[in-house]
Amino acid sequence: MPLIEPDGVPAMQAIKSDVMTIDRPLMKMTAAARAAMVDPARATIVGDEADPRFELFHAASSLCSQKVRTVLHEKRLSYRSNEMIILGSMGSEGLIPAEHYAPAYVRLRLIAGRELDRPFVAGYSGRTSVETEGFDPCVVPLLVDHQGGRVIADSLRICCYLDALSRETIQLVPQDPNAMAEVMRQVGIVDRIPNTALLYGFHPDDDGRPDALRTTMATVYEHKLMALEAMISANAHEPELIAAYRAKIAKEAGGQRVRHDAAFQRAARNQVGELLKDLDGALNGRSMYLDGDSFSLADAVWGVNLVRLAYLGLAPMWDEFPNVARYFETLAERPSLRKEAIRASIDSLPHSEALAAL
Repeated sequence: MPLIEPDGVPAMQAIKSDVMTIDRPLMKMTAAARAAMVDPARATIVGDEADPRFELFHAASSLCSQKVRTVLHEKRLSYRSNEMIILGSMGSEGLIPAEHYAPAYVRLRLIAGRELDRPFVAGYSGRTSVETEGFDPCVVPLLVDHQGGRVIADSLRICCYLDALSRETIQLVPQDPNAMAEVMRQVGIVDRIPNTALLYGFHPDDDGRPDALRTTMATVYEHKLMALEAMISANAHEPELIAAYRAKIAKEAGGQRVRHDAAFQRAARNQVGELLKDLDGALNGRSMYLDGDSFSLADAVWGVNLVRLAYLGLAPMWDEFPNVARYFETLAERPSLRKEAIRASIDSLPHSEALAAL
């Protein structure tokens, strides 16, 4: 995994950013991004600290946001929560764009992008991994570490960063080199699951998504592309923003082209089936979690992803994998996953009978 250095230390521990080291400019940019949210009531404090070190831009329904919030819950870390609306909609006065397209938020995210030193995303694969797809400048989550003067993008890196900074309550990435390697291997597998294809795509044979979700997804790409073109017109004086929006357009236009592509959708579903088969083999049937009896980052991200699959009506995919079925039942009882994946999905996404049964 690229996030593991040769000496076995998570790379985020070793990285020192020179992008933003002064608190005041970072605070100003963060406040501007926060102000881009239409409803200020969605900016809240989670935890006991009145002025927390961390600030998270996220969405309740976002799979990657759920991973980060699960880690924050497990670590018992306080943070300022900025819950963004990430799907545009048509209002009485026209298109209401998603809040994570707002220039102030994208500017903040571009700081994290410079640290990543990855090219912009250039197309669509149905996956969201920064390691394989490139940097998407218009997504959540995004973490601001006010004490460290850092802006961190990509859920995988955020999770590793938080675990490396604080290990008092729970250590999610084990220190033993062999255990670390296996945990991060599983984390990398989850990072490459084609979750976007499963959520947005129309499977030709067995589309078990909730009806209301299918209705939303019928026009979601059109709304996204309209909003992004409008952002380009409104920010023509900022070349960096224009480049960011054009990269996002390339990705979303690619998704639009394949949402009804039968071969593409079947391939995405088949890939998930193979990964579940491999997961069943990795679970020895005797231990609670992938790292024996210790809950790890691998369990956190697999838990979030299995909840998403269940929401989409895909839980029958592991009927033939008893270890995965047992594993899912165990994870679904974990308080962090019940709150940040199950409850958050129930509260923020169209009703799913499959998920409600949990």
